[in-house]
Amino acid sequence: MPFVVRDQTGAIMQLRDDGDEWLEVNSPEVVVFLQQLPNDKVKQALSATDNDMVRVIDDLVDLLVANQVLIFTELPERVQTKLLARKQLRKDVNALQNLMIDDEGLF
Repeated sequence: MPFVVRDQTGAIMQLRDDGDEWLEVNSPEVVVFLQQLPNDKVKQALSATDNDMVRVIDDLVDLLVANQVLIFTELPERVQTKLLARKQLRKDVNALQNLMIDDEGLF
């Protein structure tokens, strides 16, 4: 973030997670756009990317551990617990989704 969507005049009208034109978050155009939005719109724009960012952080930690850049046990215990819980939850959800896909062929 942020990819920008422009109106016909070239002004930014929306920030997105994907798109054709990417700008730095601190670019003057993005800053002006965010300053013009009501607070609830800014919060909504940030919230829209929270889930994606959590997944990015999960994947980044996994990559750093796999490449031995980061030692998992050196993370604070609370962080380890949360990461392991998310990993298990994702594993469980994927297993359930696979069961549902497999069951679709039975009917």
